[in-house]
Amino acid sequence: MELERLELKGMRVSGYRSLREFPGGEEVLEIGGVTTLIGKNDVGKSNVLRALKKALKNERMSKEDFTFREDTCEIFLYFRVPKTIRDEFSKEFGINSEEVEIRARYRYTKNRPEYFLNGKKSSYSKLRKYLPEVLFVPAVKDIQEELKFGRDTLVSELLLPIIEKTSEEKSRTETVYMLKRKLMDAIEKETSKIREMLKEELRRVWEEVEEVSIEVSELRLEKAFTPQITIKDKFSEKVSIIQRGSGIQRHLFLCLMEIYRKMKIGRGYILIVEEPEIYLHPGAQKRMCSLLREFSREGKVIISTHSTLFVDKSELEYTYLLSKEKGDTKVNQIDGSTLRKILEELEASPSDLLLSDGIILLEGPSDVAILKEFLRAIDWEYNVPMLPIGGSNIESLDPADLHRVNPNVALILDSDLKEGGEISDRKRELKRKFEEGGVKVYFWKKDGGYVRSIENLFDKKSIEEVMGVTIERDIEPYEDVSKLIDSRLKEKYGEGARYHKVKNGRKIAKRMVERKSVPKEVKEILMEISREFGLSV
Repeated sequence: MELERLELKGMRVSGYRSLREFPGGEEVLEIGGVTTLIGKNDVGKSNVLRALKKALKNERMSKEDFTFREDTCEIFLYFRVPKTIRDEFSKEFGINSEEVEIRARYRYTKNRPEYFLNGKKSSYSKLRKYLPEVLFVPAVKDIQEELKFGRDTLVSELLLPIIEKTSEEKSRTETVYMLKRKLMDAIEKETSKIREMLKEELRRVWEEVEEVSIEVSELRLEKAFTPQITIKDKFSEKVSIIQRGSGIQRHLFLCLMEIYRKMKIGRGYILIVEEPEIYLHPGAQKRMCSLLREFSREGKVIISTHSTLFVDKSELEYTYLLSKEKGDTKVNQIDGSTLRKILEELEASPSDLLLSDGIILLEGPSDVAILKEFLRAIDWEYNVPMLPIGGSNIESLDPADLHRVNPNVALILDSDLKEGGEISDRKRELKRKFEEGGVKVYFWKKDGGYVRSIENLFDKKSIEEVMGVTIERDIEPYEDVSKLIDSRLKEKYGEGARYHKVKNGRKIAKRMVERKSVPKEVKEILMEISREFGLSV
């Protein structure tokens, strides 16, 4: 039985590229079954993944890897020690504990790290057999380099165990020729199994696959060699995987990793994938997402992504929004249960909150429908979802929690204006509460003054044209427009006629856009919000 590995539970980094102190001071980034890193480009997601890879694989650092040329870079990894290896681990290191800290310390003048176990000097050679295996799939990489036989490639991760097992059998009396022949025999035997597994896995995403080949050129022990993977489908001769589309190449990686998982049953591994969604259509992304979750049943999966699908399927407790402040990568941490509560109250998806440039909250579905029509008259192309907050939910939402989930949140409320021009006391109190929590609050305006609700922005002519009724006078700022339209509909069409706030409101707003009668204050509010969000100047 193969040795069980340490289980990664958390990490923190000091002095690696943009990770000056990540996630912050002595805090630890907790690692779950599937850990998801999100954020805009160049906020440091890849730095987190690569720092983890370097520490686990004893990789070198370049001088450019050190934060602003600081003297030291340290990567702290926190592990659970499985019961099955606790006794052996205790004998080897004199530590009888369920959890341990391994620290990789790099010096600016020395690019190989020193290793410390619970603060005591150790060595990578001693720790190596207890550390999880790492599979790293970068977002963009030359497929030929991935297929090249070397210790940093996916195929080598599959084939090296075969080579190593064969090597154990050789004797000192064997000639180089005999050794090479034995190695070739072993490779040919094992690649036949891999071919069948690859074919099986590829058929799950590409039904036309008929045959998969892995041809190895002459084995030269002193040099790398390149396995030539070719695929034959129902419509073509054998074609190298290099000449296939990037989507098929990406699927091949996942198929290889699935096979690796099957071949390494019982061994711990960490699968690190940058942007697993790239080159894949939505259906393939769903398959990829499912396969990653399958990996996580026994090991760890850590991804960076911009995909709404991957974020919406993520484990909320282990989903982290990264940002940059003065060149330093920061993580916006929020309790998973709190995030789940906010999502339920807003009836939103995680990607609405976590992948957007900001969020505009409105009181109801009709507000959202009307404002979305008004946007057609405004130069507004930002990734800012508009979500109905619901009148009863406003009171229960914690503005500080909203602000932590996404630093750019704005709330546009009905003023409940009374005759005489006064905003209701309840809405004034809500404005105070939310703005103290970091959420800016706005009220609808028209002709320089506040109005009761978004329907009070409607003009008389557009209502008449859409609803087929007559409005004798201009709409007052404090008037209940829904009731006004309802009453006119009943007068003309009978008691069964009524105003539908979403459907009819959207049509009236659309007509206003066509007539170019959207109040200028709508654009003014939205432009102010975009400036507050840092989206415009």
